[in-house]
Amino acid sequence: MKKIFGHRGLPNVYPENTFLSLNKALEICDFVETDVRITRDEQLILFHDPVINNQKIEELSLREVSENTNTDISEINLTSRDQILGNVNFELKVNNKQETLNIIFVQKIIQLTNPDDIVSSFDWGTILSNREKFNSRYGILIDEENQLFEGKAISNLDDNLMFMIQKDIFHSRKFDLPKDKCVVWTVNDKDEIDNILNTGVYGVVTDIGDKL
Repeated sequence: MKKIFGHRGLPNVYPENTFLSLNKALEICDFVETDVRITRDEQLILFHDPVINNQKIEELSLREVSENTNTDISEINLTSRDQILGNVNFELKVNNKQETLNIIFVQKIIQLTNPDDIVSSFDWGTILSNREKFNSRYGILIDEENQLFEGKAISNLDDNLMFMIQKDIFHSRKFDLPKDKCVVWTVNDKDEIDNILNTGVYGVVTDIGDKL
């Protein structure tokens, strides 16, 4: 069955990457996609951008994050899988300069995830080096054509790997990945969503889950 992924929840209706937005999306979507970062004091937060008020999140404590955002910290501080009431694609926002913190980051995600979840990242190394440890499914993000060849080579060696594909790359003539392992992002036109789903992909990420 093809899946609709609510992109950061229902961002046109509720604040993105909040439990409110994610759980409202899960009332109508099969999955939600959300961005995860780790703070200096090893707390997980749902947040897309790398900085808050020009301060890097991994250099801030949870309390400092709370002081610098208008969002109630309880709406973005991920402490239990029970806070999100359905299937999740956790996109890990990894900082390569924080190796020790990244190890803790991955460990915390592994402890939180369910088998049907997907853990993905633009940082292929983080995903591929932890494949044997994940309790969930895992995937890599692709947003450049020159990544397709390497992605195909990896797919031949790993039947479990999923691919989170930017929609323009999915439409590229060079695209040659197993469609049933692909989730295409971010698609906000109803007809385009239907057309992509009809190609046999696993799912589509959209901002307009409430309109489908």
